[in-house]
Amino acid sequence: MYSDEDTTLVHAVQKQYASLNLKLPTGTFTILAAIALISSDPSTIQPKIIGLATGCKCLPKDKLPLQGEAVHDSHAEVLARRCAIRWLIEEIGRAASDGSHRHSVWILKTADDRYRLRDGVHMIMYISTPPCGDASMRFLATFQDEEMAALKDSAIFPPLASNVASRGRDNYSLFGVLRTKPGRADSPQTLSLSCSDKIARWNVLGIQGALGSAFFHPIYLTKIIIGEVPPDLHDIVKSDCERAFWGRLQEVSGLPEGYKLSRPEVQFTSVAFVHSRSAQEHSSFAQRSCNESLTWVADSTSPHEVLINGLKRGVSPKYRYKTIFWPRLSKVSLFHLYRKTRNTESVSSESTYHETKESMTQYQIAKSCLLGEGRSFSGWIRSGAQWENFVSSSDNEQQSTN
Repeated sequence: MYSDEDTTLVHAVQKQYASLNLKLPTGTFTILAAIALISSDPSTIQPKIIGLATGCKCLPKDKLPLQGEAVHDSHAEVLARRCAIRWLIEEIGRAASDGSHRHSVWILKTADDRYRLRDGVHMIMYISTPPCGDASMRFLATFQDEEMAALKDSAIFPPLASNVASRGRDNYSLFGVLRTKPGRADSPQTLSLSCSDKIARWNVLGIQGALGSAFFHPIYLTKIIIGEVPPDLHDIVKSDCERAFWGRLQEVSGLPEGYKLSRPEVQFTSVAFVHSRSAQEHSSFAQRSCNESLTWVADSTSPHEVLINGLKRGVSPKYRYKTIFWPRLSKVSLFHLYRKTRNTESVSSESTYHETKESMTQYQIAKSCLLGEGRSFSGWIRSGAQWENFVSSSDNEQQSTN
């Protein structure tokens, strides 16, 4: 039922997590996610975990940063993907640092000076529990008490238009629809879409994102391994995950060369995560999600950080705009890495983060095929230029104090 290869990968992820020694407050739980590379080359040490993260929180709309210095969405899956982006771009620098004598066993430069994964290399994601949103609606329903189930059954919501995202778990009997975070109706409203929706988006646009598309051809997940699902729910959850991750996107068309609808294999693991909700239920009565998030990027000079409210833990609000205190996964920090890798740091006339993303033509065409009017994800909520009109230099510090 569970493959030895998958079990080995999950154990490797959890060993790496344990080595980081994150201490959760009593009575709290979290979610763990990681992205790893595996290779068909038997001489390669593997699996190669390139990014790992925990988290269950995201910023409400009125707390979004204008200078890109705080991470909007701190759910584990989203952070793990941002870790992977950082590792991929930094791997270019590592491969180039020793000239032609050093090469990466994971990525390969192509004729157009961009990179791709080497032949036989595959990218896999592990998540300690089914991701929020469409993939987990029936899974969560099986654990509801009768009172909550009756309350939801009696709730009446206005009809949901095809181009509108449902708020959290409202309209919980509808499948295949976009949903915002968080699931709780009494939580502040956010602009962040569910992890199910974001994984589906990555299955069309790739893990590398807009900035990463300047360096990489689209990179897709080939497998997603999910924990905390009892064997008697495997069929239901697998069906829901396949619908959520790619089944609802069958009509996507017109994608540029290199882009596709990827259909990652969905598998399960019986390996328990020590800080999962189910594990914590046996040790304490209070049950709430942890406010902190752990992030770890392989081979990085500063590999791990702990975030709270999208910022580095312990950083005073008055210092949040200083370069040394940027979270390494924040938009401004990844933008800085992008410009450093492209050797454009010295350019005096800087484009903003938003302008730079919009300039990635092929990526934006693919994005329009998914999110454009009349398309499968036309209801996607975009944060827009308002929160992306910043540059990647220390000028941010002056702008923030003016």
